[in-house]
Amino acid sequence: MDGYNVIVVGAGSTGAVIAARLSERPNCTVTLLEAGPVYERLEDFPTSLLDPADMRESMPGAPHSWAMPGTILPGVQIPIPRGKVSGGSSSINGAYFERGTRADFDSWVKLGNDAWSYDEVLPYFKRSETDLNFATDVHGTEGPVRVNREAQDRSPEFTGAFEAACRELGFPEERDKNSGASGGFGPIPMNIDGGHRLSTAITYLLPAAQRPNLAVIGNAYVRRVLVENGRCVGVEADIDGERQVLRGDRIVVSAGALRSPHLLMHSGIGPAEHLRSHGIEVVVDLPGVGQNLMDHPELSMQWDMPGKHPATPGRGVITSALNWTSEGSDQIDDLEILPFVSTAADLMRITSMIKNPKQAFGALRNTSTKFLIEQAKALRFPFTVIGLQAEDSRGSVTLASADPTDAPRLDWNLLSEENDRRRMREGVRVAADLFGSNAMRSAKGRAVNLSASDLVDDKTIDEWVTQHIFAVGHPSCTCRMGPDDDQLAVVDQFGSVRGIEGLTVADTSIFPVLTSRGPNATAIMLGERIADVIATTQN
Repeated sequence: MDGYNVIVVGAGSTGAVIAARLSERPNCTVTLLEAGPVYERLEDFPTSLLDPADMRESMPGAPHSWAMPGTILPGVQIPIPRGKVSGGSSSINGAYFERGTRADFDSWVKLGNDAWSYDEVLPYFKRSETDLNFATDVHGTEGPVRVNREAQDRSPEFTGAFEAACRELGFPEERDKNSGASGGFGPIPMNIDGGHRLSTAITYLLPAAQRPNLAVIGNAYVRRVLVENGRCVGVEADIDGERQVLRGDRIVVSAGALRSPHLLMHSGIGPAEHLRSHGIEVVVDLPGVGQNLMDHPELSMQWDMPGKHPATPGRGVITSALNWTSEGSDQIDDLEILPFVSTAADLMRITSMIKNPKQAFGALRNTSTKFLIEQAKALRFPFTVIGLQAEDSRGSVTLASADPTDAPRLDWNLLSEENDRRRMREGVRVAADLFGSNAMRSAKGRAVNLSASDLVDDKTIDEWVTQHIFAVGHPSCTCRMGPDDDQLAVVDQFGSVRGIEGLTVADTSIFPVLTSRGPNATAIMLGERIADVIATTQN
């Protein structure tokens, strides 16, 4: 083929990478469609997208977030912020840049995806990064994303007490959490440099902005992909309010784990009965579209320590991490504890919640108003999250109506499996032990919303968990990859949609299972890999 035309839907953590890498090839013309605004110069980005300590975009109603409501437990619905801007969620997240581990990719291989072993993906992780702290053979030195473990607020009294407590409890130290190894405590790798959150909009799209074969179009809402005679030939989109049809040789859906299945289903690709119930003509019956939703369920544990602990502008809000494998588990590093410093967004949420407690979400669910007022006055709100990193429970993304502009119906179905509840109990007990350690007592740190009465037995812990659980916003696996005999696999291991030529899905929705660490670094690696696959296939 002398030249080819690729349309990428979604300029997020994966889509921006694919578009930028493909546009490096002169024979490839790329059109990147983003539902939110596109910023073409660094000076045009608002502070809320640049400053990693500014988490305002994760609040309900933020201008660069979808903030779709999702049901996490029966009768409990909270907004789930997702990026609606160039860079996607990499533009609004906590800039936490941990790779999946070797054990994570071993699990992908066991599910029939042998092209995704750790050794196979390592070159693409390296290609994506410049590691500023380690120069070993597992780290990149020339990639677009600058990775820094010295970009957080690692105050001696705050981080020092947490890490000393981990050491006191016998956990090993892990200074490089991107080495591929598992377990231990240590600093979080961050995609922060020069005081900026390094989203894929900044690291991949800005350097490519002047290429004549790349068009990045903002305010472009894709309603459906178009299939003719078994081949995907284009998209129907509302661009600045005008309905348009764009045609291409390869269509790449990279709208994220919530929007990608939503788009496929509105295009007639998904569970046949569900589509027919909304009057949508079935193009391909793929039962797995929208199923298998995974996330990292987390618990918010507020705590207090003398002094003020606000986040510093330009620095990360996550200071350290403890990862370990729960007792008797065959899923490596299935539990995590992360301490956070206060952010401006926390104080804004506190003010909002004092006025309207029903707006509570995320780490501030079910926190007493008295405590919120005290913390707001003191300008301090450190908190710790306890995360389940390998849940057995599965949720779903389904259609709310036949209108593609209506948000999907999201059901996280958290804690529906007993094994998840068992492991969450262990996480709570370990957190309580950390705060009861000599190291934490010496620093005068104390848990505020977890007391001895909450730890009496499994029942009381379960009640506490139910009150404080939230979905962190790492949705994945809703269009999962898998072999031909996997009835719920939507794509093959290179993202090609089953039963349709010319259509690729590439984002965290195609993960077979969610990684035990935050997914952003892995989503970027995925973009690097799929871009190579598309270029090789088209040529």
